[in-house]
Amino acid sequence: MVRALAAGVLSMMATGILAQSSPTMSVISSEAIQWRPSNPERPEGMQIAVLRGDPAKGPSSMLMRFGEGVSPMHAHAADYDAVVLEGTVQHWKDGQEQSQAPLLKPGSYWFQPAVERHADACLSETCVLYVQWAGAQ
Repeated sequence: MVRALAAGVLSMMATGILAQSSPTMSVISSEAIQWRPSNPERPEGMQIAVLRGDPAKGPSSMLMRFGEGVSPMHAHAADYDAVVLEGTVQHWKDGQEQSQAPLLKPGSYWFQPAVERHADACLSETCVLYVQWAGAQ
């Protein structure tokens, strides 16, 4: 996972997807990543590790880790870019069937517009994504 994480983040930096919001460089080793529940009321659910920014206030970068299963249709307040770092994921929009969604393995990417309803599935024991949010969630 460390190799995949490093390769994914470095790739995004090299292609300019990871926009700088301040002139201060930030480096976080995989051992220093601090995971926490995305929803404190469901500590066994999805975990996030905020790498940069404040997701409640504006643009941010984070890792998302979740177990096998399918999310309900949902939408977000901000656009985001995602890269699969670990596991096999499916991502599809409202009106599509899960069976139509491609299998997304490490290195796979998608862009999700704000307010567009979509669902996700982790087909592995664990899935990890790198997510770059364009604004507050």
